[in-house]
Amino acid sequence: METVLIVLLGCVCTLLPCWMGQAYGVVRLVSPMHLLSYFCFFGFLLKVVVYAFAPQFAFYRRFVDNPWGDQLGAIYLSLFILMMCLGYRVACKSSCRADSVAAARTVAGGIGRQGLLFVSALMVALATIIVILRARGVAGLDLGVLTGLNTAKQINVNAAGVGATLAGIKTFFIVPKFAFVLLLANGIATGRRSTMVQTATLGALLVLIALVSGDRFELVELMVFALATHMILGGQIVWRTGILAVFCIAILAGFSAYMTQLRLGTSDATTGQALIAQIVGSTYFLDINAAIMVTDRVTPAMFLLGESYTWWTFGWVPRAVWIDKPAIDLGVFFKREVMQVYTGGAFNVTGPGEAFINFGWVGVAVGFALGWFYRVGEAVLLSPFGAIRYGAFLLYPTLFYPFIQATLQSSFSAFIVGAAAQLVLIMMMIAVFVTRYAVWTPRVGSERSHLYVA
Repeated sequence: METVLIVLLGCVCTLLPCWMGQAYGVVRLVSPMHLLSYFCFFGFLLKVVVYAFAPQFAFYRRFVDNPWGDQLGAIYLSLFILMMCLGYRVACKSSCRADSVAAARTVAGGIGRQGLLFVSALMVALATIIVILRARGVAGLDLGVLTGLNTAKQINVNAAGVGATLAGIKTFFIVPKFAFVLLLANGIATGRRSTMVQTATLGALLVLIALVSGDRFELVELMVFALATHMILGGQIVWRTGILAVFCIAILAGFSAYMTQLRLGTSDATTGQALIAQIVGSTYFLDINAAIMVTDRVTPAMFLLGESYTWWTFGWVPRAVWIDKPAIDLGVFFKREVMQVYTGGAFNVTGPGEAFINFGWVGVAVGFALGWFYRVGEAVLLSPFGAIRYGAFLLYPTLFYPFIQATLQSSFSAFIVGAAAQLVLIMMMIAVFVTRYAVWTPRVGSERSHLYVA
């Protein structure tokens, strides 16, 4: 009976955000509520259904003996998600999707200097890969190097078990990522095949970047970049688009399985099973395991009272300068201090988990704040004025989606540090490659408003 109730909670928490995204989202299929629904499905509903038939996959069972632990975690996670939905709904104001699409397509069609953009993105990506390989002490790419890159995420680990992830260097990967979005947007708006060829080339490069980074979520990010750009520009999911999407997803799933094989050393026959086991048997997505673990283990004496949300203030200092710099990812604290596991790395703490570690059950209020901010951010970035004047819609897939992903799956401060540096690079690229427009509003009695190049 308890399992049925938990599965029902998972259904509600998956379907309600999806319905809200359809009803109130500024953009179809990739609004913040849609993204919340997807993360709930993979992190909550799918996992509890699998655990009902195969409890050995439940990650939390390694640490939680409390027979009521799973119910408490499911209730807390559900309350947090419902508060996010409430915050989103409270912030909703009327908007016109058609106006947002028209403004975005106008700006996308004016993206210029495409040859320079394409070449610059290639050069920055290749240079960054070379710097990462040299920092790892290798001179070239081969199977052994790829295995090492996907197995060991940190180098120069200190006595506290915290090492460098080369996150500062990897910040420059935002250049080819943003170039991919720019070229894809222009290709959709103008229909030029040469632009789409450049886009496909950068897409292949981003898959290589995922291999070098050892992060399978880079592949998920690539899919969201493409889908979000398509939908923001008013794209439709017709049969041709569907076939292309299935083809691309199959390719990216194959690369994800290959990265799993490199990380775990599994054979081809067991790689698919290992990938599925990692999805349901880990703390990825908006994870039920993390919710169960924090509600069971975190005591009032451990509450950080909002401290983790300020760690970004010192996160900008490079670890090469400050060898003993504390981790700014709360997942390290979660793994070592809460769960008493002292191996390297971290557990994904998730947004609900971070809120509970800071404030206990009162942390569901953080869910309301996040939902409210999701809606405000979506409305501002996708507004017609923001698109025309600043090209703000381009930030939605490249910065706002990663923020949503981080606040659902990871921790706040770990995202903010990298995002600040990425924003500087993105704004520089917008200034060089994106034509923006000023809006002239006529006096009463004049004919109509006009756009002119800013």
